Amino acid sequence: MMLATQLKLLKEKRGLTNQQLADLSGVPVGTVNRILSGQTDNPSFQTICDLVLAMDGSLDELAGIEKGPEGPEAKARASQDLIHLYEKMIEHKNRWIHRLFVLACLLGSIFIFLVIFDLMNPALGFVRS
Repeated sequence: MMLATQLKLLKEKRGLTNQQLADLSGVPVGTVNRILSGQTDNPSFQTICDLVLAMDGSLDELAGIEKGPEGPEAKARASQDLIHLYEKMIEHKNRWIHRLFVLACLLGSIFIFLVIFDLMNPALGFVRS
């Protein structure tokens, strides 16, 4: 299927006019008209990306690599999966932050102990009288 046809279908699915699509994407309306009519043989990747993202589409779906989510339930499930992934990443990072904090406290305590020990025993440590 031609790129122009796929973009037209996506635009009709979203119920947008060319002007609305141009406003949402930041692509000039003349460029949108030429791309959707098939007059532009090879539009830039950035322009296509802007148009597809403005229509809440997927470049993978447009290229035929991956079928996009169907319906609001699938989109909600995809959002929940993404939220769950972020929560797992945050939990993992929080564990490492906790471990590093404990290690820093332990090393700080050892350093303070050594300084106090050195000051209390001048014949043994770095500080000598």
